[in-house]
Amino acid sequence: MDHSSRAFTLVELLVVIAIIAILIAMLMPAVQKVRESASNAKCKNSLHQIGVALQNYNTVQKRFPSGRPIEPSTGGNGGFTILGWNVLPATVDTCGGWMFRILPYVEQGALLNPLQEVAVIKDIEKAMGTIVSNPIGLFQCPSDGRASFTYTGAPPKGGQALTSYVGVTGNDEWREGGYYGSNAKNGIFGPQSWKNSTTARGVRAKQITDGMSNTVIVGERPPSHDLYWGWWHGSDFDSMLAIPNRETSVLVSATGGPCPSPSYFQPDATLNPCAAMHYWSLHPGGGNWLVADGSVRFLTYTAGTTMLPLMASIDGGEVVAGD
Repeated sequence: MDHSSRAFTLVELLVVIAIIAILIAMLMPAVQKVRESASNAKCKNSLHQIGVALQNYNTVQKRFPSGRPIEPSTGGNGGFTILGWNVLPATVDTCGGWMFRILPYVEQGALLNPLQEVAVIKDIEKAMGTIVSNPIGLFQCPSDGRASFTYTGAPPKGGQALTSYVGVTGNDEWREGGYYGSNAKNGIFGPQSWKNSTTARGVRAKQITDGMSNTVIVGERPPSHDLYWGWWHGSDFDSMLAIPNRETSVLVSATGGPCPSPSYFQPDATLNPCAAMHYWSLHPGGGNWLVADGSVRFLTYTAGTTMLPLMASIDGGEVVAGD
């Protein structure tokens, strides 16, 4: 009896390798689809929890959080991405943006301890640096791995932690002092003015006459290509945008010219500097939106110039149809 074994020829081995490669190539789209489905589900859940936090904030404070920090003696809200007012006592209202104010409502209230311990004005910046360098998982969409990074090109030493979600300031962004900024007047986070605002302390539910279910409050926007925009503790351009956004001076395109204005909810790429100018996501075909009633909807990019601008205002009386 012949007990000798026959080895694979080189051709047979190459055929086997080719078959395995084909099978892997066939499986990869399915694996990526499952992975994205899981990431999208987690992203929606995060937005839902942010919605619950905003509703709880509104229940306790009788208003939604202000988009910018409030100067207590005047009620003014400052301009652009001011870190905080140099006043004592330093509070959750005098520093940071709207995400900063909901920390106690997302089980992150302990992060504010350094601020509560400030006794002299010069220590406010140091306390804020300790707070804002902390990444908040709830504020990050897993479809964008960069959201867990920190921007280290400026103080504090630990960097600026990022967010994938941006609050809606409205649809009527207007030009003040030569710039648009994020100063829309008719959204839930609409600051109205860099100098003075009747809604600086936050919009009340009764002002949302279009109805909670017809008003978007937060949408997706990955951090900018250089991570300079998208700091979770900030305000304008970091955690707030208008729909459409009309700012043209902050970023320039790869060609050196101004970014398109107005800029709508539309697909984009992380390497494009102008991608920070508008809402978009890394999910295929569209992005997730938090509605003022607490629901989360996935809207396709076709809604960018039709339905979403209507849903950005709280009192425009617009008729919103379709999904």
